[in-house]
Amino acid sequence: MSSQTVSSSNFQLILDAFEDYSKQTGVDLHGTKNPNPFADKLRSCDSPDAILKLLQDSAKAFTEYREGDRKLISWLSPVVQVLHAFSGILGEAVSLTPFQPAKAIFVCIDALITAASGVSASYDALMDLFECIGNFLKRLHVYTEMTVTPLMSDIIVKIIVQVLSVLSLSTKQIKQGRFKKFAKKLLGESEIEAVLQRLDRLTREEAQLTVVQTLQVVHGLMNNMKTVMDGEQLQKDVRNWLSPPDSSKNHNIARRDHHSGTAAWFTRGSTFDKWQTAGSLLWIHGKPGSGKSILCSTVIEEVNVLHDAGFSLMGYFYFDFRDLAKQDIRGLLTSLPSQLSAKSDPCHAILSNLYSRYNAGSQQPDDDALLRCLKEMLELPHRPAIYIIVDALDECPNTSGIMSPRDRILQFFEDLVALQLPNLHICVTSRPEADIRDVLEPLATHTVSLHDETGQRKDIMDYINFVVQSDRKMRRWRTEDKNLVIDTLSQRADGM
Repeated sequence: MSSQTVSSSNFQLILDAFEDYSKQTGVDLHGTKNPNPFADKLRSCDSPDAILKLLQDSAKAFTEYREGDRKLISWLSPVVQVLHAFSGILGEAVSLTPFQPAKAIFVCIDALITAASGVSASYDALMDLFECIGNFLKRLHVYTEMTVTPLMSDIIVKIIVQVLSVLSLSTKQIKQGRFKKFAKKLLGESEIEAVLQRLDRLTREEAQLTVVQTLQVVHGLMNNMKTVMDGEQLQKDVRNWLSPPDSSKNHNIARRDHHSGTAAWFTRGSTFDKWQTAGSLLWIHGKPGSGKSILCSTVIEEVNVLHDAGFSLMGYFYFDFRDLAKQDIRGLLTSLPSQLSAKSDPCHAILSNLYSRYNAGSQQPDDDALLRCLKEMLELPHRPAIYIIVDALDECPNTSGIMSPRDRILQFFEDLVALQLPNLHICVTSRPEADIRDVLEPLATHTVSLHDETGQRKDIMDYINFVVQSDRKMRRWRTEDKNLVIDTLSQRADGM
């Protein structure tokens, strides 16, 4: 909402309208000569609901002979909302004072209702008038949700002045006892009709300005959309350039095989909580078939809640001995920057700069360039928590030579931990092979051995029980046979 101040000329228009109203009706809107009880009560109202309640109380005498005051309140409610919101547009404070246009109109409505309360025939005519005025005001509600130009503000002030004039003339007619003559034909009265025609002309001008402003907004949106589309195309081009392996396939398989409740003992435990609290490396190890990938997928799902909410960034990778692209450092270094840049504009800018340095993707970066790019992302100032989750490190080959693919991965983790970033959380799962243990054990702040975990053994028992009880063929077994299978497999599973 705009908070611009009313110009001096518009302020004078409002003051003149106040003076004219006082002359026509004898009601002092300023409250300086004759204290206005309704204005005094209104001063303490700080919300549309409070103002509506006050007007509803004033209208009781006017509506008591009818079947309730639903029609009047149904008109007053949106009008009060709009006028209260106009306080911001016209540079007024939230707490209403007697000198403000919104406050003045509320006082005028009260004065008109009070004057008509003794004239039962006035109800239908006033309802017609209120509906007419309300239609003008409700159209202006859109300005309470957008920035209003000075020209728009000028027209809004003039509309407010004309509304004051209509209320003034109507109140004057009732007080002079001439209102009965125009009962149910009030809008045909010449003076009031002239004001309403001016009001209609002003709202047509407002509509034309709205069209212009709408076109400007649409033009801006189109430019923004083009920028977004260009950015999306660039992101697509960069991703195609790097061609990272898709680890989501491994993740989806792990989630498909995940039994409900598995690994809850870990994600609800203190180790997981401590790992999320401070930057650190978490190493989870276990023998083949111990459920490392299932647990890793659960960790990813937990972190993904924060990731989707915008509270963190995450990149994950599954090494896979069945996929050559997922067996070395290259796959990891193309995948992580691509994932981080997808949810972070600063990270996207870093990756786009790398793309530009390599002739808009006509050349390929080496591993060192990709590592520097990733480190730039991790070291960005004012960055959120960043999670890097890597599964099955042991599936990266440990071949002979100066630096095996696995050696390069282990060196990668040493480099990341050496950055000492308080917002960087690394999780690695693997078998407890000697070369991996030699590197990760000193680096890890937290270590979990699945074979030793009571929660893991319970997960195995729960899974066996679930399969035996739900498998269609096993359902026909005798109860003692089912129990024998469950007990034997649970005891001899040995963590697998």
